[in-house]
Amino acid sequence: MLMVLVSSVDSPDDKRKIEVLYDMYNNLMYTVAFNILNHNQDAEDAVIEAWEKIIKNLDKINENDCPKTKSFIVIITERTAIDIYRRNKRRSERVVSLSDYEQSPYFITRDKDVDNLELYDVIKRMPKIYSEALLLYYVNGLTVSEIADLLGVKSGAVEKRISRGRNILKKEMKQDEG
Repeated sequence: MLMVLVSSVDSPDDKRKIEVLYDMYNNLMYTVAFNILNHNQDAEDAVIEAWEKIIKNLDKINENDCPKTKSFIVIITERTAIDIYRRNKRRSERVVSLSDYEQSPYFITRDKDVDNLELYDVIKRMPKIYSEALLLYYVNGLTVSEIADLLGVKSGAVEKRISRGRNILKKEMKQDEG
């Protein structure tokens, strides 16, 4: 699979970046996808689709081994796996809701740059749809339309998630102060 991924880009630097990212994150991506799908082939399909999305946004990855990159890759993989699960819903009787993954151990990673532990705790506790949008927007620096493409939702939904996430942060941080 690595050869197919590498052949999809022209730049030697991009080829090397894909190789490094593949070595670092492919097993994690498979684990994340399998935990959602509980099916080998579907998890492999999710990883392949996630790689396609990552390669389209390769310019958004500045450092290979950092919490921002890890969360970016995990979010894309989770969302891709959930989309596949929804497409194949009739195969399984198990119902998956996004709330099952709000406290995913793969999702929130402690960034060395986050000095405010209260802020980190609030982000970790908030519903995942809001924390994903906030992290992709503020930490990874993606635009609203780029986030919408990655998550498979409309731009308005992304804007609303960012707004609601900010409101949750404000509310929680005020409670912690008082």
